[in-house]
Amino acid sequence: MYHGFLTSTIILQSVFIFCKSEKTWMFSVGGNRKPANFIDTDGYLKGADVDLIKSVCEIANKRCEITVQPFEECVRTVRDRIYPGIGIMSKWYDACVGYVSIPERLNSMAFTDAYANAVATFTVLKGNPRNFNPDNVSESVITTLNGLFTSSPCLKRLNKVLKGIIVAADLNKVKDLLNNGSADAVFSPRTLIPGYDVLPARYDCTTSGLGMMIRKDNELPGWWNPAFQSFFKSGNYTVWCKTINQKYGGIRIDDSYCLPPPAVKPTASGSGTQPGQIVGRR
Repeated sequence: MYHGFLTSTIILQSVFIFCKSEKTWMFSVGGNRKPANFIDTDGYLKGADVDLIKSVCEIANKRCEITVQPFEECVRTVRDRIYPGIGIMSKWYDACVGYVSIPERLNSMAFTDAYANAVATFTVLKGNPRNFNPDNVSESVITTLNGLFTSSPCLKRLNKVLKGIIVAADLNKVKDLLNNGSADAVFSPRTLIPGYDVLPARYDCTTSGLGMMIRKDNELPGWWNPAFQSFFKSGNYTVWCKTINQKYGGIRIDDSYCLPPPAVKPTASGSGTQPGQIVGRR
């Protein structure tokens, strides 16, 4: 009787260990950011983020899946404050893909190592008819996009004191605000908005670049970060990042987007090279 119970316990423990090792790691994307992640004409999700996740998960020997969810399920702006969405907090998935680490998000979320750099820009009507000057915004009304890191606190860290700010639900609303004169410019991470002028200045108010945004109790960084470092140091990262537009088209990737290649230093004998420390924002 006791022997049978012990055997059953061992079997149950074995099953539990097997199931635990077979965890499926879920990644959430919006599916509307070509070339990063988008629904193609055949109806399937494609993009650079998909390729990156597949590569890093393969290196780590992890089972990974990607789901398409509204971005509001990952993060949202309420009364000019940034809050995590119900999807990430309710553990519908492990990570929200391509989010920037900023203090307001670090209050409630955590991040993996950055896999790309992030910039912020001002965009105006074609020809800048309202003569918007990003160096003097005291009399300007700026619009921002709900949930993005290019928010009011970001502007404050850049010492941009505004006349007013309008948080828009989506890009179409932003365009309406610019077109009807309600806003002088939009502050966003976009380096191209067709039909509008993105001003050349680039701004940084982040703590690091784009990474996987997770709950603070999630164990994803424990295996993702080492696997990503392997991917980065192998040179495959640079190939992946530099060929994004060539492979998927879409909005042009800014020159500052890709992390610089790993630094190299001479070996002790003075001949050849060896991997050095990663250069760039992490």
